[in-house]
Amino acid sequence: MDETLLASADAAYEAQDWEVAASDYLAAVGDDVEGTGRALHHAGNALMRLKRLDEASAAYARALEDETYEEAASVASNLGTAEVALGRYAEAVEAFRRALEDPDYPARYKAHQGLAGALCKLGQVENAAEDYRKAALDGDNPEPGKALNNLGMCFMELDRPQDAVQAYRAAVDLDEYAGRGRAAANLGMAYAALGMHERAVAAFERARDDFGHKFSPSLEAAYRASKSAAAPVEKIEGWSTGEMPPIIDAEHPAPVSPDAADDTAFFTITEDEMREADRDARRVERQDKQEGRRKGVALIVWGAIVLVIVAGLAAMYLAGIGYPTQQMTVNGMMEAYGAGESVDSYWVAAPTTDVDRAMASLPPAWASYDVELVSRSARTALVEVTVTLEQGGVVTYEVSLAREGVGWKVNGVTNSFSSMGGGV
Repeated sequence: MDETLLASADAAYEAQDWEVAASDYLAAVGDDVEGTGRALHHAGNALMRLKRLDEASAAYARALEDETYEEAASVASNLGTAEVALGRYAEAVEAFRRALEDPDYPARYKAHQGLAGALCKLGQVENAAEDYRKAALDGDNPEPGKALNNLGMCFMELDRPQDAVQAYRAAVDLDEYAGRGRAAANLGMAYAALGMHERAVAAFERARDDFGHKFSPSLEAAYRASKSAAAPVEKIEGWSTGEMPPIIDAEHPAPVSPDAADDTAFFTITEDEMREADRDARRVERQDKQEGRRKGVALIVWGAIVLVIVAGLAAMYLAGIGYPTQQMTVNGMMEAYGAGESVDSYWVAAPTTDVDRAMASLPPAWASYDVELVSRSARTALVEVTVTLEQGGVVTYEVSLAREGVGWKVNGVTNSFSSMGGGV
């Protein structure tokens, strides 16, 4: 390697004279491979500044041929960025994954974010969401809000607006994130997709009024639609608009057909027979009344008992009470997962691949965990699991459950991105 040209290239690079730096680095390297990684790395950076993307990609690729260069992961990540800019997304995915092969790469969040963007371009949105999630949870990421906002967009693309709400809310809550207005507007769109229009209006107005986010025509239309849908129903004389009270025609009630009677016996019966018939009728009537009272009392008692039981069961059902309880189900799932056992019995009927994918969001090991019931209704419940990691960090997960018979089964596990204390 030409040391004189290398020194000249370093000076130009320091002075941000990208044209001279790129030219001198490439000239200094010549046809050498070993020991040229740093020069080619900087040459690629200078060419990126000059927007000479093809040449930058070639410089980075050559730098990776130097197996002695210790910053190969950074070179691979830069190569991925160049390939994305060139629209070569498959090559970008390969480069970013090479960067992530180095467990000591200090800027792994960059590779995760770049990889996620390339996967989105290839239509692999679910895989992209996983890498955005990893980028957001990376403790070294100085701007997790960007990854969270992109994660929310992936969830919306996957028709999972409830998960998108969690990601957008976490992004909006990050004071240092410059894109809070955009995240708040996206949050409004997610709430609107869920039919929660009052919350959608609040999110849209916060984006506009608190963060100064300018609405695009589509955002403005969504805001107005949610505002209209959130308006209270007009009441007129106790009836909701559009409803009709029942109509009763008091002057012309429906005719009632009399029971047919055989009147001829009245003209042929004797007086004694009439008195005897009257006595028999009164006796039968008294017996019927006594028997009716006894049956009525019994029916009332048993009816009251049944009503109490049914009311109690209904109240328990509506209150979300069941067996096994929500906490018992989640504890069982966590214990089984921690022991490396199958968790399928704790989940609603779902493909094993879907269960495995959801459970993969949990860490493989932890020091301890706490389970707390957040909310419950007749058919759904939400449980918060706070996991203390072995390395000292704390991560919170939200486990959603669905009623199955009298008990509960898990139907989703997601990160609660608003609590990332301690990193991962």
